[in-house]
Amino acid sequence: MIQAPNLVNPYLQPQAMPLPAPNYNAVKIDVHNPSVSAPGVGQVAMNVPQYAQPSAPIYNYPQGQLYDYPQAQTQPYYMPQQPVVCPPCPACIPTAQTVPAAPQVVEQAAAPVAQQVVNQQNFNAPEPVVTQPAEAKPEQAPQVEVVPPAPMAPQVDLNSFIAKLTNSDYEVQANAMEEIANMVKDEPQKATELLDEKVVNALNTIINADSSKLAGPTAEQIAAREKLMKGEQISDNDKTLATTITPMEQAERNKSYAMFTSAIMQKLYGDEVTKLTGTTVPLTELPGAVTIVEQLKNNPNPMVRTSAIEALSYIQQPAYKNDLNTIFTIAKNDQDKNVQDAANAAIAKLEQIKA
Repeated sequence: MIQAPNLVNPYLQPQAMPLPAPNYNAVKIDVHNPSVSAPGVGQVAMNVPQYAQPSAPIYNYPQGQLYDYPQAQTQPYYMPQQPVVCPPCPACIPTAQTVPAAPQVVEQAAAPVAQQVVNQQNFNAPEPVVTQPAEAKPEQAPQVEVVPPAPMAPQVDLNSFIAKLTNSDYEVQANAMEEIANMVKDEPQKATELLDEKVVNALNTIINADSSKLAGPTAEQIAAREKLMKGEQISDNDKTLATTITPMEQAERNKSYAMFTSAIMQKLYGDEVTKLTGTTVPLTELPGAVTIVEQLKNNPNPMVRTSAIEALSYIQQPAYKNDLNTIFTIAKNDQDKNVQDAANAAIAKLEQIKA
């Protein structure tokens, strides 16, 4: 420990003795035990006289408080005491005037602090009865009534079309197929409801019908038609006879109509599948395509074979180019001039499609 020199009041010292100038050397400073190398520091000078300590303070100032404010009286603090459980005694038995019958037990944690404090003056006084509010029932979530969507009413009477296509009256069949073709052309989305297996089967039945046993044109009808085609003058009876279509001719005509209608439906079906899945239906999987190819190969009526080529040419696209080119090339060798011309026209149209 460094002993500091006694302080001397300068007013009591007549002559101040000068002290030598301190010599500070930073090199000699020890950070753990700092000291200053200066004369008179750390030791008592031999030639410096000691003076008695002053008995009276230099400054005399009042020792009272600077601020005098009233002190609030400290109120005693009482910790809340737990209720005392004691055996029943006359003082604890509630009377009819003070406590209602069958007091409700209240948990200490749920009661307010003010109601948990026991009367300090009388520990035997009964606890005040606290009436809990009725427990609030949780709100029930409003029930949402789920209304199932109403089924969409069909825009097309499918059963009506099937009934017309299967009717024995050839004119009723022809009118129904013409109505289907117009619907596909004008309202394709509505016509998609006709993409039904029953409709396809009805069209295939018309195409595959055996018309060989039906009544065909008589010799008189053939003669009247030849005169009419040459522009010769014929009677009204011969004109009526020449323009009358026989049941066999009606059946063959409806075969041509059915192949055109089937080709229209096949194209609609393929477009819908491509739109939904991005894939192309193979030619052999189009509903009714195989039936049309069979008519081109085996039907003895050149008019029906010509109609088959034109129907297949309607559904052509790059994915079917190779298959259709093979079919049309074979049809170029047909015995009938009209069938050959139809095959050449279909190949020329097919060549315009880019693979």
